[in-house]
Amino acid sequence: MNDANPIDEVSTRKSPMEESLLSTIFESSPDYIYFKDLDSRFVRFSHSFMRHFKVTDEAMLRGKTDFDFFGMEISQAARDEELEIMRTGAPLVGKVEKSPTLDGRINWFLTTKTPWRDPDGSIIGIFGISKDITALKEAEEQLEKVHRQLVTVSREAGMAEIATSVLHNVGNVLNSVVVSTGLIGSRLRESKTKGFVDAMRLMDEHRADLGDFLSKDERGKRLPDYLQKLVATLTAERTYLLEEIESLNKGLDHIRDIVTTQQSYARAPTSVLEPLLMSDLLEDALRMNLGSLARREVSVVKHWPNVPEALLDKHLILQIIVNLVGNAIQAMEPVTDRPRRLTLRAEKIAVPRTQGTADATTIDPSVGADPAVAGLIRVEVEDNGEGISPENLARLFTHGFTTRKCGHGFGLHSCALAAKAMGATIRAHSDGPGCGARFTLDLSFKAP
Repeated sequence: MNDANPIDEVSTRKSPMEESLLSTIFESSPDYIYFKDLDSRFVRFSHSFMRHFKVTDEAMLRGKTDFDFFGMEISQAARDEELEIMRTGAPLVGKVEKSPTLDGRINWFLTTKTPWRDPDGSIIGIFGISKDITALKEAEEQLEKVHRQLVTVSREAGMAEIATSVLHNVGNVLNSVVVSTGLIGSRLRESKTKGFVDAMRLMDEHRADLGDFLSKDERGKRLPDYLQKLVATLTAERTYLLEEIESLNKGLDHIRDIVTTQQSYARAPTSVLEPLLMSDLLEDALRMNLGSLARREVSVVKHWPNVPEALLDKHLILQIIVNLVGNAIQAMEPVTDRPRRLTLRAEKIAVPRTQGTADATTIDPSVGADPAVAGLIRVEVEDNGEGISPENLARLFTHGFTTRKCGHGFGLHSCALAAKAMGATIRAHSDGPGCGARFTLDLSFKAP
């Protein structure tokens, strides 16, 4: 063990300005920040790091090592890794690793470790930053689990139509999952933690004259403001990642429910009703197609005034709307002479219109006789894309029918099946090629 104690060194060589800068970072950063001496003892650490170890007093952590908290295998691996960094001076950047918590759970981290140097350039320990990516890893594992379940369900069902319908609907949602995963990965790779590492290295280089550096050197004068902005950036980065993970989890939940619903189809038709706002379902469908909307520069017009809460089948309706929005986006891809526009409408109505349209299913004429039925909710998805010819309009909802070179003809057929399972109607209207199209879903609903 090394006799020199950087703990004492830090406490005696810090200037008030340095202490203020470090305290701001250590108190505010959501990431785990820590310094270790040559013996891998914790010297200084962020408040989030203390919360990770469930300690409230710094004295309970300072001077301890990984061996005081973790098993021999994990602790020795970390120690060997840090010895190599101190021996070579080469940093370890962006390592994905897992670590057990004190209550037995497994957390995943994106970790960067660099040498900690004194003013003379000698290595006196390790400086590290770890970002908790547990939610992202759990989402990836859930996606893999759903994939295995999908393969099993398709094999057991033994029916090509069921398997292809599931794959098509899951594929629609996977677009949003892939976008979210890509955004999360990109943000992690471009994380501003490197800026913090550079700032700390600059302070280490001027440890002996830090006061003069911060008050006289142009770089030093800018450093406090830079660190404050960096704390805000890292906090915003964490918020952004959490929002993307929430979007990712919504997509994964919908994939799981598509599989569950299809399993139910294999046994007997079923519909699960829950109190919902149609506006929320429409927003979810748009969010799942967000990447495609952005890539094709499609503007979205929303119109759903005062649609009441109703007992609805969330995942059957979401399956239909996601398909219709995806089809509308593809129909607008060839459009170059006008802005691409997608319009979503939802309203409560009394009587459905069925004249002059392609109708895939029919509403039970007894709708309205049941006193519990509150009325109809009409949802319309309209685009200004390539339109539909009259001869194709009547065949849209037929299994296997498609006009696209890479299409399979499963999407609209699965929409018709889902509508039928809810006792609803879905239909299409177009004035012909180049005139866009409008798809309408009418479903009866009961008040919660």
